Amino acid sequence: MQRIEFDDILFIEGMKEYLGIQTRTERVVVLQNFAGIQKSLPEENFFRVHKSFIVAVNKVSRVERNQIFVGSYVIPLSDTYKAGFMMFVAGK
Repeated sequence: MQRIEFDDILFIEGMKEYLGIQTRTERVVVLQNFAGIQKSLPEENFFRVHKSFIVAVNKVSRVERNQIFVGSYVIPLSDTYKAGFMMFVAGK
């Protein structure tokens, strides 16, 4: 069991029945699905941007076309979630 603070999370990547939680210092792999983790995350700080990715909105440095930059990581932004994400970010 490992405690991860919400503020430390950069993004979450789905990997079949596992999730990779990327923090500032490490990557933690957990047995959980997207639906379960989305219920536990604060909605005002996290947004699903792809079928396999949730990002911490306050960690996004820039968005270019269909890519989101979080530190040195590049996260895909799918067309399905793009309009909702851009509206969400504009409202912050």
